Amino acid sequence: MSAAPKIAALRGGHVTLAAAAEAFLATPRTANPNTHRAYASAIDRVIVLLGRDRPLAEVADAEVGQALAEL
Repeated sequence: MSAAPKIAALRGGHVTLAAAAEAFLATPRTANPNTHRAYASAIDRVIVLLGRDRPLAEVADAEVGQALAEL
């Protein structure tokens, strides 16, 4: 039996993609330097396509998938 992944909610209303990325990259999940570098690279490229200052709540799953497919 595997434990459910731990998910931390971002509080504070208007959270941008850049702020959400920063919060995720600061978690222990990306503590390994190689993991951090790989995740940061992919996340940075996606948020450039979607808009760094865009509210996270306004981004549809399909848009993330489309951005990843483009990259």
